[in-house]
Amino acid sequence: MRLVLEAYRILSDSEKRRAYDRSLRKQQTEQNGFNYHTFLRQRSGDPQSQAKLIVYDLLHNLEDEALEVYERSKGFGDFRLERWMDRGDAMDAEYCIAEEYEKRGKLLKAYAIYKRLIGMEQEKPWFRYYFDVVALRFRTLLLQKLPGRIDEDDYLDRLTEAISLNIGVRDSAQFLRKKAEIHLRRKEFDAARQELDMAAALVPRLPGLSAARKRLPEMESE
Repeated sequence: MRLVLEAYRILSDSEKRRAYDRSLRKQQTEQNGFNYHTFLRQRSGDPQSQAKLIVYDLLHNLEDEALEVYERSKGFGDFRLERWMDRGDAMDAEYCIAEEYEKRGKLLKAYAIYKRLIGMEQEKPWFRYYFDVVALRFRTLLLQKLPGRIDEDDYLDRLTEAISLNIGVRDSAQFLRKKAEIHLRRKEFDAARQELDMAAALVPRLPGLSAARKRLPEMESE
């Protein structure tokens, strides 16, 4: 019973579980005499090995290490995981990296990866039904997490980029409404009116749209 309780204590704690996994890998290495992880880390000048190392780290709960290698590998120039592995596996790995960036508050880095994955999916589907989850992460990041965290003009540019992706009619309408709200606050009424009209043409009953359109003439008359 003590052994069962100790196992539960370790497995139910993410940090203790990772420490246990590391010690287990170390034991396996000592027994087998070859450490694939060490082998890949030692080949830091080889982009293909580093791409494999990123995936290895992600699969073994070494997210911090995976991000470190991913950042370092940008020094290779046009470093893209899909150049060194199956396209679908690369997209899965990139999605995991974007999630980790998002957890750490590195929102623009997460945004850039989600945007690229959406473009890749539209070019040739891989996520398929799971793409709804990817699109939701992107939409939540853009509409709820980024506002107030970056320069407002930069944020408007990101909304414009998102609209151009054509993820879906409702998504585009939400991005347009968000742009209109910013322009209203800045008293840029012509831009706000144009975006509200475009959003209404896409989704006439979009939540918040009617209130924004009613507020526009009131603000203009102030």
